[in-house]
Amino acid sequence: MRDLDLPAPPPPAPRPSRVAGFSLIEALIVLLVAGMALMLVFAIGGGSARTGFALGRRALAAADAEVARDELRNLIAALQLAPVGADPARLKLDPPAGNRSGFAADAVLARAGICGPAGPAGRVRVSIQSRPDGDAVICETAAGPPTVVADLSPRRARFSYSTDGVTWSDRWSPPEPAFDRNRPMREQAIYIRLASEDGLVDVVGRASSGPAWLYPPPPAR
Repeated sequence: MRDLDLPAPPPPAPRPSRVAGFSLIEALIVLLVAGMALMLVFAIGGGSARTGFALGRRALAAADAEVARDELRNLIAALQLAPVGADPARLKLDPPAGNRSGFAADAVLARAGICGPAGPAGRVRVSIQSRPDGDAVICETAAGPPTVVADLSPRRARFSYSTDGVTWSDRWSPPEPAFDRNRPMREQAIYIRLASEDGLVDVVGRASSGPAWLYPPPPAR
């Protein structure tokens, strides 16, 4: 038999190439991952902001507390005391006094502060004012209305006194002996302490008459 001349088969049709880009599922996965990343960033940023605000508030509170402690120490150092054995009337000083609720004495402020301008302040009274949410330390002078030196909320506190910084008492009164021409004068000093019941507030200041040689001897009879 004679071979039949058959036509050659047509070449196979080319397969359609894949169009570059994302499929719908891939796009959804990308959006999901991006959303989770944004949520994580916002969560970290929000937490950092809250932490920063909290640290800022604590820093301000610590600064306010330090200012109050410094003001109280300055007030104590400004108290004017007569040397032991001196005549307070001759020095024109009212006797100091104190108890667990506060103290009072003549004072000369070395610098302007919460209680008033620098200079003689007359009789200064520092007391603890009990409030429902805690105690506050109040300063009173003849020059102006009572002012808050320290807000101790929510704590409760009290004052105590010592002549040596070791033994403390709830009361302060001028030491003996009283004025006597035949006795030499000597320095009077007192430590005043403000302490809270929880121990978180503990401020100690010292007031002094200065050495006795600063004061002229009484006139001879």
